[in-house]
Amino acid sequence: MTDMRKPEPRRGADIEIIDRRNGDKVLMPSAVRINGVAVPIPSGTSIKISDMTDEDAVTVTVTMFARRITIHHEDD
Repeated sequence: MTDMRKPEPRRGADIEIIDRRNGDKVLMPSAVRINGVAVPIPSGTSIKISDMTDEDAVTVTVTMFARRITIHHEDD
């Protein structure tokens, strides 16, 4: 029997950029979470956030350490 469930609608990721220092006038990310999962980021790297407009989706570019990268085709 074939699984006939409808695919879940696509949605963006929840990105949290956290600064744990006190009193700084400039945000310095101490931690980053993607969908609630903390991801390690190299010190001194920048996080780029696109301009926020009503017409376009917001994009975030983060450099992070990867444990494993998998690129493959997934059969239906």
